[in-house]
Amino acid sequence: GLVLLVARRTHSTLVLLILGLMFSYITGAIVSLLFYFSIHERIQAYIAWSFGSFGGVTWSEMKVMAPIVLVGLGLALIAPKPLNALLLGESYAQSMGLNIKQTRLRVILSTSLLAGVVTAFCGPISFLGLAVPHICRGLFQTSDHRVLIPLSCLLGAILALFADLAAQLPNTQIILPLNVITSLIGAPIVIWVLLTQYHLRAEMRS
Repeated sequence: GLVLLVARRTHSTLVLLILGLMFSYITGAIVSLLFYFSIHERIQAYIAWSFGSFGGVTWSEMKVMAPIVLVGLGLALIAPKPLNALLLGESYAQSMGLNIKQTRLRVILSTSLLAGVVTAFCGPISFLGLAVPHICRGLFQTSDHRVLIPLSCLLGAILALFADLAAQLPNTQIILPLNVITSLIGAPIVIWVLLTQYHLRAEMRS
């Protein structure tokens, strides 16, 4: 809700990202305060949640989670054309009759719903949201959102399940935190993408 309110008042993606980071710090401070005054059992439950897991979602919780995920996905799947227009710049998109403000709010609402509900029920699953779109863009050599959005959903689900299987070490009773696996997969990809983009920009300037 806060992100949506801020998005209505700023047109800068960078400002929105920085403010989102600030909201994260504020939320972290509140959580730390609650953590400090919590009883031992709730601290343990919070730590278990922070590791990330798909196994803790019950069927009764799915009745809440699934409809919100479907709404978020529905908003994402009607966004490819506006997002493709924005690839050519806001001025071009406006000249084509695109309502940029409405499009940005719809995209932010979709992202907030999907990230929020998955985090609430499964814990903070790191890096998949950052890494998967870049993998799809690199594998299929396209920036067409009509292709990227469905492929990101499919590949994200496959990688999430693969990470969950990898977290459950075979022939042992040990289950690693899901965040450990997704970070090991995602962080190198994000680093590689950033370095590649920097290298390409440096070549273009030279």
